[in-house]
Amino acid sequence: MQDSVYIIQAPPFWLKTPPLALVYLSTWLKNNGCKTQTIDLNNQLFKELAAAPGDWLKLNTHMEKSLFEIVKNKYPYVLENFYQTIKDSKYLGFSLFKRNQNFTFRLAKDIRNKFPDKKIIFGGPQMLFFKESLLRDSFKVTGEGEIPFLEIIRGSDKKNYEFKELDNLDELCFCDFSSTGLNSYSRVIPLLSSRGCPHKCNFCSERLLYKKFRHHSPEYMFEQIKFLKSEHLINNFVFCDSLINYSRRWLETLCNLLIKHRLNINWEAQMRVEDKFPLGLARLIKQSGCYNLFVGLESGSDTTLKNLNKGFSAATASEFIATLKKAELHFEISLIFGHPGENNKSFKETLVFIKQNKTNIPKIAQANPFVDYLGTFPGEYFPNQQAKKRINLFLRMIKEERIPYTKSFINNLVY
Repeated sequence: MQDSVYIIQAPPFWLKTPPLALVYLSTWLKNNGCKTQTIDLNNQLFKELAAAPGDWLKLNTHMEKSLFEIVKNKYPYVLENFYQTIKDSKYLGFSLFKRNQNFTFRLAKDIRNKFPDKKIIFGGPQMLFFKESLLRDSFKVTGEGEIPFLEIIRGSDKKNYEFKELDNLDELCFCDFSSTGLNSYSRVIPLLSSRGCPHKCNFCSERLLYKKFRHHSPEYMFEQIKFLKSEHLINNFVFCDSLINYSRRWLETLCNLLIKHRLNINWEAQMRVEDKFPLGLARLIKQSGCYNLFVGLESGSDTTLKNLNKGFSAATASEFIATLKKAELHFEISLIFGHPGENNKSFKETLVFIKQNKTNIPKIAQANPFVDYLGTFPGEYFPNQQAKKRINLFLRMIKEERIPYTKSFINNLVY
């Protein structure tokens, strides 16, 4: 076999950076002796169709269900080139998300018809919602894929894998982006310093994607960033972790390494609200090259924060935001409206919180109605009409108060 393994990202999917899951898997497999290639079919088709980024990324059921037929009928050469590329492979892995599942299933069925002997492996977050294999004789991987993929490629007949997780992330080789064509993206390298989340916010699927929380050492992350900057001549990085501040000591060590060795990178990450967050550490984060933080506030009401299991109060959030502002860090906050238990009183408390803290909030990153992706509230429909009304009232308020916000990320998680 010329290339024994292809790992594929089907559309529609995120466009800014290479699919990080594919990079981790291909790096792992290559370093375990497997001939491996990645195919970002999402990026290829986005460019071929000359689609607008907003249309490609916006949740659209009709588009997601019809995209494969559109490609097959109007751009058949794209699929033919794809089939020609993979014809000598033995294993095909697909990263499955809610948005790309229709395209992925149609593509996999076509592959099975054309190449009945190929072994197809499905992984990705959407595996949480499928109990059985998705195609005759296919493999299903729930959770991270390194150990299961390698076992399958080495001859395992086991069809379903669940949460076979690595213990020591520092044993992983540095991410190999060489086959992704970084120049086809936005010149930002995605990274993970950890897997999982030590917290249990009850609206978030992250708590179900991993069984254990693990993280790289700060020394490992520094060396990987140093290597990637040298290898690709790129100094912009985005941490895709659920939160970058799972340990103050860890974060302080990494920032000091970046500063001491004058790596001069720019980076952004997601951050959790913390009680009594040190101003000195916030300033260190800024000095090390952080240009943006995404802060999951979700609400300014203590009642709603408790219902969401966020683990902090509105007063703590106010103090935390003030600390980041004082350190001159740019950050953006996200909000959720309409979670069960939110009433007019708690909704107004959030509006008051935003007004009172508006001079310390550089930007609203995201505001969405609550959607019960995990089926926690059976028999209830989300997003409900009340939540939609509250989003509109919130939007009117931030316009009146002249608080900056990202227009495309208002209601962007709702079909």
